[in-house]
Amino acid sequence: MPRLLPLLAAFLSLALLAPATPAAAKEAPAYLAIGDSLTFGVGASDPATGGYVAITYDTLRKSERYRDRGLDLINLGVPGATSADLLLPGGQLERAINEIIERQEDTSSSDDNVEIITIGIGGNDVLALATPDSPCVADPLASECQILFEEMLTVLEENLTQVLSSLREAAPKAKIVVLDLYSPLSGRGDAAELIADFAIRGINDLTQSVTSQTEFGANLVSVYPLFRGRAAQLVAGDQIHPNDEGHALMGEVVLAEIEGREPVLPDDLITPMTVDEISTQPVGQGGLQPPPAQDGDDGSNLALLLAIAIPAALLGAASVAGVYLTARGR
Repeated sequence: MPRLLPLLAAFLSLALLAPATPAAAKEAPAYLAIGDSLTFGVGASDPATGGYVAITYDTLRKSERYRDRGLDLINLGVPGATSADLLLPGGQLERAINEIIERQEDTSSSDDNVEIITIGIGGNDVLALATPDSPCVADPLASECQILFEEMLTVLEENLTQVLSSLREAAPKAKIVVLDLYSPLSGRGDAAELIADFAIRGINDLTQSVTSQTEFGANLVSVYPLFRGRAAQLVAGDQIHPNDEGHALMGEVVLAEIEGREPVLPDDLITPMTVDEISTQPVGQGGLQPPPAQDGDDGSNLALLLAIAIPAALLGAASVAGVYLTARGR
């Protein structure tokens, strides 16, 4: 036995000196977000941790699904971005697709694809009509303003279609979630609220129509009902972006869609009213009624006419145009 000890010691020494086999690098899957200031997290006390994207990511990475695998966050959101900005050379869509391709081509791991994509866009497309030189500021019901609004809707539809088509082609297995818009004026109890409600509903109808196209395999998450009658509680002091509570609610409904469950909402959440119910609520001494539809009007034109007034309503709320122009760097 004593003769074996030197040999055993030598063997252990060689084992300790031998280079260790490096463990294979494990690449985590990714959650990719594109959009505007809401995606970036503006309005939250700390956008990096309190924005709805950050909240969604933080909860996911701690979940059973990603606790061991890990999860990367790629938040490409840019404050002030319009749907057209997403398609610019070097813009968010191009960066997103490059990220997806780069991860797919990485053979070091089979677990490094972009698995979740969220898209939040459209608010700045509307606010663009509130610039000082826009005819919508002087007369939101003028034909020039109506033409601009209809053109904006057409461009938004085309851009969102291109974004979804390109992302689905690049990431055929990814979960794609699109958020609609909320009204930052909801709950004010004045004519501006009714105008904004008609406007947002029209834009959200467009978003739903594009998102529901089967070939995109995307899912629409509606944040619109969460803010009905509660903008004072859920919107930040700038009267545009969600505050901490608003971002938390948005994060919860996004998470619920990703996890395939019903969202868990606060007990004090007001039950959303229909537009017709809002239109009959008393305002001041009288009642607030939408203008009567013209002969042959199926209601869509009425929604457009009311919708084009939202920039002027927002402009008078709290220097919205100034916020927009600053965010756009103009």
